[in-house]
Formats: sequence, C-alpha cells, structure tokens
Amino acid sequence: MIAPASSHAGPAWVQILLSIVGILGGTGGVGAMAAVLLQRRKFNAEAADVLTDTALTLVQPLKLRVAELEAETVVARQEVEKAAREVSDLRAAVWETTALIRRWRSAILAPNATLGQLRTLVSDTRSVQDDVYRG
Repeated sequence: MIAPASSHAGPAWVQILLSIVGILGGTGGVGAMAAVLLQRRKFNAEAADVLTDTALTLVQPLKLRVAELEAETVVARQEVEKAAREVSDLRAAVWETTALIRRWRSAILAPNATLGQLRTLVSDTRSVQDDVYRG
C-alpha cells in the first residue's frame, strides 16, 4: 500500500510544476519555452504576410482578366445589337419582296392582263425597289 503524502510536500499540482521545471532544466528551460512561444507568434505573423502577398499576386492578374472580359462583353453586345438590326432589316426586305412577288403574280394571272401592263408594273416597281435597297 502507498503511504499518504506528508503535509510538508504541498499540493499535487505544485509538485508536478516543480517536476516539469526540473525536467526543463530550471530557468534555462523556462526561457526556452518562452522563446518558443514568442517565435510562434512571429512565425504566425510572417505566415500571414506571405499569404497576403501570395493572394495579392494571384488577384492582380485575375483583375486584369476580368477587365479584359468586360471589354470583350461590351464589344460582343454591340455586335449582337448590330446583328439584330440587320436581321430586322432583312426580315423587312423579305416581307416587301414577298408582297411584290404576290402583286406581280396576281397581275400575271389576271384574265385581262396585257404584256404592256405587266412591263409598266415591273418598271414602276423596279425604280421604287432600287431606291429602297440602295439606301
């Protein structure tokens, strides 16, 4: 059986603390522990600086690329608007041409159509159509 601790030994935690100090080599060991703790803070600060510099190095090219892509987007939108206007103009031209062909067909198929009337119809519409497509 283990004998009870004497009253001169003090609390158990004090004994453990004294044992640790003895193991670490007295004040030299405590000084080493303090140095390690201070170095750790310095290391954390240096690591944060490195991470910040790395992030800034990576972000700058991305900012440039985003600016380039925004400029390309503006150009692409302008091209889309131009193409949409051209498509609209072409649809109008197709509609006008279809209407013209239908008028000519009706004139050709009319029972009392003459060659002179058809020539006049075609020559009158040609001058109007030429003006529309040249402008």
